[in-house]
Amino acid sequence: IEESEIESYFVWIPRYRYKIFNEGDYTSLTTKEKKEQTIQVIFETNDKEENQGSKVGEWLTHPAFTAFNTNGIWVGKFETGYEGAENTGQAQVNPANEAEAIEASKKVIIKPNVYSWRSIQVAKAYVVGRHYNETLQSHMMKNTEWGAVAYLQHSIYGSRQKVRINNNQSYLTGYASIYEPTIGYSGTNESCTSNKEACNEYCTSAKGVNGTCNTEYFDSASVIASTTNNYTGIFDMAGGAWEYMMSGMDDGKGQLSSGNNKTNNSGFNGNLTGESGTITDGIALPNEEKWYDKYAYGTSNIEYKRGILGDATKEMGPFQTMQYVSMGRNVSSWYSNTAWVVHRSGPWVVRGAGHTDGLDAGVFSFINGNGDAYSGHSFRLVLAI
Repeated sequence: IEESEIESYFVWIPRYRYKIFNEGDYTSLTTKEKKEQTIQVIFETNDKEENQGSKVGEWLTHPAFTAFNTNGIWVGKFETGYEGAENTGQAQVNPANEAEAIEASKKVIIKPNVYSWRSIQVAKAYVVGRHYNETLQSHMMKNTEWGAVAYLQHSIYGSRQKVRINNNQSYLTGYASIYEPTIGYSGTNESCTSNKEACNEYCTSAKGVNGTCNTEYFDSASVIASTTNNYTGIFDMAGGAWEYMMSGMDDGKGQLSSGNNKTNNSGFNGNLTGESGTITDGIALPNEEKWYDKYAYGTSNIEYKRGILGDATKEMGPFQTMQYVSMGRNVSSWYSNTAWVVHRSGPWVVRGAGHTDGLDAGVFSFINGNGDAYSGHSFRLVLAI
């Protein structure tokens, strides 16, 4: 098949159960440890009884597969791109309403060396995902589905190493940094060639061309940014753009929070949790829970126990604050990836980190967001068939 004939790449993640290794009962910052380990997984099919473990040492059928009762999911190999975009600005598209988002779903392209689709509210990204291919139950990725990829990456079927950051400033998909960052986000571009002990380097490049500090997808050196350390894996899960998940916090009344305030929100109808008020002129929330993850209401971004088993958040503890120059970051015990829980002013889950985040970026990185459109935020698609 010629590359020009391919519209999008998806990677099959087969259904599995995993042995719980950490119950994640963390309510505050303590002292992080080096907790990276091989996660035990066993593949299974949906004609078998689900494993419903909840304690360390018990087996749990991963929730990414039970929501749709599938034998697996197809995950976008790259961040979602905007077809036809020839620069970063052209890939920043936030449709005005639901009808425009449905039409915009025709612009989805999931390939290497394309500009990541950014500056889109969560509600619009959800509509794009649902209408990309309804027959295949396409949808915006959920946090539990991200977790399914992350845990498989750290099983014997994945690379079991820190996935290299995509540090391309142009938000081109499939790139890999030449150097492994040694510090997290510090607010400056720290050269790795002159100071390997304190480096976090990022640079731009022409489309499909190696940059001075990174490698494009079709250069075989890029596979270090894959979840399998080869071309069969998933890319852009560390760096590139932050990725919104279709996963949010309960508003305290049983529904997903719309967002922080009337200016910064997801575009979904619903109650605001950062201030009093309700969004009523937006897009209706999904009427089936299989399309989203919902987290318990909270006011603190360090209440890690509010995570869901399998979503690669609370199980990555313990957690602490690290200082990079003048920047303080909450990090987990897995590769020092950023770790901030959803809370009332940031009720939407965001994963992976951006191209400037250095050591903080990774498959196990997570923060909270208000759901609004930002130039550094993208999204990923999943097929449930």
